[in-house]
This record gives sequence, structure tokens and C-alpha cells, in this order.
Amino acid sequence: MISLEPAKTKVDSYVASVLDGSTTVGTLVRDSVLRYVSDLERGEDFPFYFDPEAAGKACNFFPEMLRHSTGGTAGNPFELTGFQQFIVWNIFGWRRIEDDTRRFRKAFVSMARKNGKSTLAAGIAIYMAGHDVNPRAGKPEPRSEVLLAATQREQAMIVYNEVLKMIDSSPKLMINSREKKGNLARIEFFANDGYIKSVGSDRAKDGYNPHLVVLDEVHAFTKSHQATYNTLQTGSGFRDQPLILTVTTAGDNHSFIWADEWAWAKGVVEGTFDDDSLFAMCFEIDEKDDPLDPAVWAKANPNLGECLREEYLVNQAKQAKESALKLNVFTRYHANRQVKSTESAFDMEAYDACKGELSDWSQADCVGAGIDLGSRDDLAASAMVARFVMEDSPATAPVYRYEIKCRSYIADDTVRDLTASPFVEFVKSGLLRKCPHPLAELQAELLEDCRETNVDSVAYDPYNAQPMAEALELAGLTVASMAQNTSHFNEPIQEIKQAIKDGRVIHDGNPVLRWAFDNAVAKVDWSNRWMLTKRDSKDKIDPCVAVLMAFRRSALGTPKAKGPLYCV
Repeated sequence: MISLEPAKTKVDSYVASVLDGSTTVGTLVRDSVLRYVSDLERGEDFPFYFDPEAAGKACNFFPEMLRHSTGGTAGNPFELTGFQQFIVWNIFGWRRIEDDTRRFRKAFVSMARKNGKSTLAAGIAIYMAGHDVNPRAGKPEPRSEVLLAATQREQAMIVYNEVLKMIDSSPKLMINSREKKGNLARIEFFANDGYIKSVGSDRAKDGYNPHLVVLDEVHAFTKSHQATYNTLQTGSGFRDQPLILTVTTAGDNHSFIWADEWAWAKGVVEGTFDDDSLFAMCFEIDEKDDPLDPAVWAKANPNLGECLREEYLVNQAKQAKESALKLNVFTRYHANRQVKSTESAFDMEAYDACKGELSDWSQADCVGAGIDLGSRDDLAASAMVARFVMEDSPATAPVYRYEIKCRSYIADDTVRDLTASPFVEFVKSGLLRKCPHPLAELQAELLEDCRETNVDSVAYDPYNAQPMAEALELAGLTVASMAQNTSHFNEPIQEIKQAIKDGRVIHDGNPVLRWAFDNAVAKVDWSNRWMLTKRDSKDKIDPCVAVLMAFRRSALGTPKAKGPLYCV
């Protein structure tokens, strides 16, 4: 049995090292530590007390019951590092005098990637699912419900899978729990009928009564996830001491929900806001710090030297010096500072240089098409991209050039002001087709274009173009789903950027398409994969997105057969 004293000793040591400067931390982490020290000294009017036994039990649970599952530490006890010990010590140690339940009902923990957020969250989830004592019952929370939530279920599964690995690595946990597989998979604990399950935030969830909600990477939550977010925040009305644990990295200027949560957490630890129910630790570089300065990296990476090697950050920093976009990625994901997504995705000078006369597409090696429909009363676009083998490329590894055509449509009853620039010019030129039924016209003209040019396949977004895709398929075309995310769009964005730079793209100078390309801003995820977003809410990028979809189908298409026996 691990004694209580080592847990307190480690916390006291961490606190002392933060306050004397021997552990490098940012201002907000120092404020969190000062808050803890100050609260311990509060007088009788303070409605909370600290229970070192409860705190020690939670901290000791990690090395006693949990084992690391990956890397060089696989199989070793989960010994909490100093900052992890401080987090667990605070969440489970502070109690309410009136009923002995936990003080903190929300915890906001923010740090750079690869510092063990998911691993720590998984350990807390296991503890609260099967071992967290309800002070009224005097035993583990009956039917404890633990929800692991993210914008997509795949993201929530990161913590879920970490839970599974920990259980599989711990004989003590294996005999007291099991995974119930299937569409409603969950991890069940025998002693108290508690369970852990993952949920995506694609729609609001009602009917839950969670003891713990782990919100993973809140920076990815958008306004469309607000209903689900609100439901998860307010669903624990029948629990005595529920906890909402947010683990995240910093957001960008589109991360509205994260921005609100971060601003409140920051204000609480700084003393600007009064919220005794929130525990917060924000590991991030300070405003004055240079994100590429190795001396400040530990502020955002509290596990630097433990599960994160400095060599990794050095290599990432070298790449960040190459462009503003890569610096944005490094600043956000490795320095944990909010950034603005304001970098243009395309070099418009290089794009303009690609204007030229289109070839005879009957000679194309392959033609692909793409459709981006937008909303019903707004801009919609179709595009076709033809692929040609360059004359001087080797036969065994052909080099391709690409030609682009694009059509754009808008509804008569659009909410946009078509008398304002640039729409008035686009409509007047006929390059933005104004019509009562834009989607019907787009479909009819796309079908005709595809038949004339022998299109290989048409890419569509399953979110808003499924009915049109089915109609095109019934008409004899091959369709391919291409959801708008980094997994599908990173490669075509990078490939067309390089082709534009090399002068291997020809477009006819369509001003609507140029406007869309110029509006496109790169949205980059933590692994440097790209997606496009708009520079401003009033701008549109639909024609650009349609071109990328068509480009992808063209680049992946089957080459036309050639040779003396081939007949057109």
C-alpha cells in the first residue's frame, strides 16, 4: 500500500518549485498555485476545507491501480508527475463544509499537445467511474456514468481507447470491469454498475445523468455544437458531486466556445472573476514570449523531458521558421497560445500567372468534377478539372498539368445584396448565374458537361449534396463522397498549391473563381493538415472548394487507354 505522505510531499515540492522559479511555468499556472496556497489559509468564513485523505486516495490510485500502456514506460505504474499530482490533489481534495461533497464541479486544464492530457483524463475517468466515493452513500458512486465527449466520436475514442489500454494493463482492474462491445460500446464496472462511454457532439444528447463529463479538445467545438455542449454541461442534476473536466489545447479566432471557457478560467485564477466551483490550470507561454524560444517551451509543455522530448519541439520549431502558417501551428499546438487563422491559403500572384487559354479536353488524360452546394439560398458551384500528361515527362512516372472550368449559381431570393460589389459585377458578367432554381440548373448543366467531356467521377459533400449525388448516379455518373475535413482536403490543397507554383495549372481567369481562391484561408490542425475556411463571414469559397474536389477526382482518375488498338 502506497502511503499518503508521498502524495502530499510531491504536491508541496511542486508548489515550492513553482513559487521559487525552479520549475518554469507561465503566469496563469503560477496564479493557480497561488490560489491554492491562499485558499489553504482562508478563515472560518470560507465554505470549503481541504481533505488530504481524499486527495491522497485519488493521487495514490494512479500508481496503485493504473499502468502505462505505450512507449518505454509500458507496464510501469502510472506515477503522476508534479503538475499532474497537483491537478488530481486539488480536484479531489477540496470539499464543501455543508455536505462534504467536492468543491470543484468544473475543471479546465489546457496545455500543448503530447503532454499526456488524454492519459490523465483516462485515469480520472476510471477513478470516477468505479472508485469515487459518494460522501452520503459512503461507497463508490452508484451507477456512475462517465461520458467522454468531443466534436466527433472518433476524437472522443482517443480517451476511451486509453481507458481500455490502462484496464488491459492492470490485473486489478481487469477482474472488476469489462467492455460491452457493439454500437453502444461501453466499459462497465461491476462493484457499482458504473460505466464509461464515448459520445460525439454532432447533435444534442438528452437523457444522460453523468457523474463525469470529459470534454476533449474544446477548441474544436463550434457554434453548431452549442446545443450538445449545453446539454452536457447541465445534465448532472441528480448527482451529488458531478464534475465536468475540460482538457484542451488553445483555439484560434473561430473557437468561440473555447474562447469563452478560457477567458473565464483565466479570469478566475487571476482573481478577476469569483467562481469557487472551478479549478483551472492553463499551461501556455506568456504574451511577451517568443514561441520559438526553447527557454519558454516548458511553460506550455509541463511534461517536457518526461513524455515529450525537446528534440521533437526543436524539429517542429525549425519547420515553423519557414512560413507564417507553420508558425501558427507551432504557436497554437506546441506553445498553447491562441492564434488567428488569417493566412491566405493560396499565392494569388502565382494563381494569376496561371491564366491562359484552355486546351481541347477531348485530349485530356482524365477529367474529374466536383460540386459544392452551400445553403439553399446562397452560392453554389460546380467545377471540372482536366488532367494532361506533360510532353516532357517520363513515361514511367508521368508529370501532369491541370486545366480548370467552373460554374457558379445563386438564387433569385438570396439573402445577399446582389446590388453590392462584387456580386453585382459577377451577375452582370453572367459568370454568377442568378436563377430561381440554382441547384436544378447546376445539376442539369453538370450532367451535360460530364457527358461531353467523359468525366471520370464527381465528388460531392455528403453533408449537403447527397440527394444530388444520388440523382447523378442514377443518370449513370460515378460519384465519390468527399466530406469537408482535413483528411480529405489536405492532399488536394497541397498538390494544387504545388501545381500552381510550378505553372502546371491553367484557368480562364474567371473572376468569381479568383475571388473564391483569394477568400480561402488555411485552417491547419495539430498534425499540419489543411482545410479551408473563409477570411470573413461575408465571403464565399464554394467555387474554390468545388475545384479542389474536381482536382482530387482528376488526380486520382484512371488514365485514358492509348495505343494503336485504342478507339475513341
